[in-house]
Amino acid sequence: MKKSTGFLLGIGAGVAAGAVAGMMAPQSSRRTVKRQVDQGIHKLGAAVDQAVDSVVQDMR
Repeated sequence: MKKSTGFLLGIGAGVAAGAVAGMMAPQSSRRTVKRQVDQGIHKLGAAVDQAVDSVVQDMR
């Protein structure tokens, strides 16, 4: 139980530090990061869609 508590505290501290760093970043930097995340999510979605199409094609 002590190991999981330490892990959760570490995760919480990391999230808090990320939130503080995000608030302190300039507005243009936040937009750039958001754009990169959006592009990454789009690429991941396209890869999953292609993988599903490939599996369905192989099942026919």
